[in-house]
Amino acid sequence: MTADGPNNEEACMARLGEILRAQRERKGILLEGAADDTRIREKFLHALEQGDYNSLPGAVYTKGFLRNYTEYLDLDPEELVALYNEERGVVAEPPRAFRPMRPIMRRNLILTPAVLVPAFVLAGVALFAGYLYYQFTVFALPPRMEVFDPPTDAITQASDYLVKGRTEPDGRVTVRVFPGPETFSDVRPAADGSFSVRVPLRPGANHVEVEVLDHAGKVSRQTRSIMQELQPTAADAGPQLIVEQPANGGTFTNTPVTVSGRASRVATITVNGAAVPIAADGRFTVTVNFTAGQQSIRVVARNATGGEVTELRTVSVAYSAAFVTVNVRSGSAWILATVDGSQVPNTNRVFPEGQVLTFTGRQVTVRTGNGAATHLTFNGQDLGAMGAPGVVAERSFGNP
Repeated sequence: MTADGPNNEEACMARLGEILRAQRERKGILLEGAADDTRIREKFLHALEQGDYNSLPGAVYTKGFLRNYTEYLDLDPEELVALYNEERGVVAEPPRAFRPMRPIMRRNLILTPAVLVPAFVLAGVALFAGYLYYQFTVFALPPRMEVFDPPTDAITQASDYLVKGRTEPDGRVTVRVFPGPETFSDVRPAADGSFSVRVPLRPGANHVEVEVLDHAGKVSRQTRSIMQELQPTAADAGPQLIVEQPANGGTFTNTPVTVSGRASRVATITVNGAAVPIAADGRFTVTVNFTAGQQSIRVVARNATGGEVTELRTVSVAYSAAFVTVNVRSGSAWILATVDGSQVPNTNRVFPEGQVLTFTGRQVTVRTGNGAATHLTFNGQDLGAMGAPGVVAERSFGNP
């Protein structure tokens, strides 16, 4: 400030501030209300109207306050900002010049150790993974084999049958026919893996087992039952028998063995000497309990004139837990069963004659109210009745 009055900058700012203050007063707005409406602090609005530059923030913020305030007061923001620049002596920014972008030049791939080493590592990992997959498919999986003729169990009147299939070209095929057995070994497949073996048939059921051995020593096996059904005459119509299960050589763990099949022109069927009921359609099924080890099953069908046909099966039975079968015979019985310390649901009630119950676990306990009517089998061994008629009895069984 000079002795005569304010300098030019202060006079200009005072002129800008006077315009703002005069407009606000003309609209009848208090400075405090303007601050609330514009959300600009009251001291900054007061500094704009008083031309107190030292109390204002930087030029960028001041221009922002000025634009908002002039719009709020219905003044021209551009005109007053230009006036502010003129009064402050601010030179307007020259227009920016934009240079065209240069095209990005692509560099040719340069093989450096930083590129080659990861590439070799990835290639090694891929080769190792492929090697592991090859080893798994060659040494872990059994050889592929398909017997497509017969596709399932079959009935024929011919005295032989041409068994056809497909497997690995380098596999060795062996075919066995039971009863007998008759063995056809070292059958070499063709280049496409196909093979065929003509096997003789006997009247009745013939069990055909096809086995392939690959170069890694792994085995695949499939079985078929082929019934040779001779054309019956009026004088001689022999029995026909097909045993559908169990498969020869099957393994059963913690379970009884179910023997089932179908027959025609028969009067009786026995399984290991015990008679088996025959349904009207010729089907039959029976459950047999065996002790652990290799067991033989002999199914015999007889007709009314004494004709007979026999089917044999061999199975393996094993037990890894206590397997208890309860048969209710000669009357009803109240039975309560617990397995591994917990009551078996749907027990603790009276069961009628003919009911069969099975329980499996580490520890099996059976309690009955009629010992004579409650017969037990433990892991295939028949233990007989639990006690006398009407006598409460209890038996516990653990792991073998």
